[in-house]
Amino acid sequence: MEYSAALITRIIIAAVLAILFGNGSVVAFNRIKPRWFEDYDEDQSGTVPGEPRKVLPPKLLEADNAGRQRIPSSPWKYAFTAYFAITGLYLAVRGGSLTYEISVLCVLFVVLEMAISDQLYRVVPDEFSIMLAISAAAFVEYHEKWWEPAAGALLGLGISLAVLLLGLLLFKTGSIGGADIKFFTCMGLIAGRTGIAIIFILTTLLFAVHSAVLIATKKGSIKDRNPMLPSACAAVTIYYLFLFNTGDMLILNLF
Repeated sequence: MEYSAALITRIIIAAVLAILFGNGSVVAFNRIKPRWFEDYDEDQSGTVPGEPRKVLPPKLLEADNAGRQRIPSSPWKYAFTAYFAITGLYLAVRGGSLTYEISVLCVLFVVLEMAISDQLYRVVPDEFSIMLAISAAAFVEYHEKWWEPAAGALLGLGISLAVLLLGLLLFKTGSIGGADIKFFTCMGLIAGRTGIAIIFILTTLLFAVHSAVLIATKKGSIKDRNPMLPSACAAVTIYYLFLFNTGDMLILNLF
């Protein structure tokens, strides 16, 4: 009876959170202050040298000035609600603590907002990275070693910087953006060493497949700089649904 009551509680909370996060992901993104999306202008013509100016993404200005939603409520609130319902109900039925279920859904909410921002504007507000870093506090109890979060953050940062350096050496341009580096660093703080290694590998594979599909369907070219965080969002989802705490069986300990 206690087991059934706990299961029903997890399912009810998963359903409630699916509605809140599914609708909230659209409402929150549409109501975020525009200044969150300010980024340095790549075109520095007409500006004082050494004083780059910040500008808003043209697509955001166009939507806000026209009084349109940045993300249309339909169909996206239904799509996102379905996404959180599937993930939440799976976590509830699979078992585990209610705290873990809520913590994972909160992380997925923040990562989804980051993915939407990257997809639409190629700009990811630092505020999202801060939220992601704060949410790491909920996962401290799942690490065996107290220094695991810091080690994961350092590994995430190290991998990102290595990819950036490799891109600069081979292609004379950055192959990973600042938002991606912040994401992997903060995600490492949450997932630890093996977790961030798995997430990085999954992100790279999903990003490569997505880019290949775009090129094959002639919707993009090899020269395009596609957003990485939508692939990262899918990778984080896969990790926390199916691979959490299995890192030691898939990857040798790094230290």
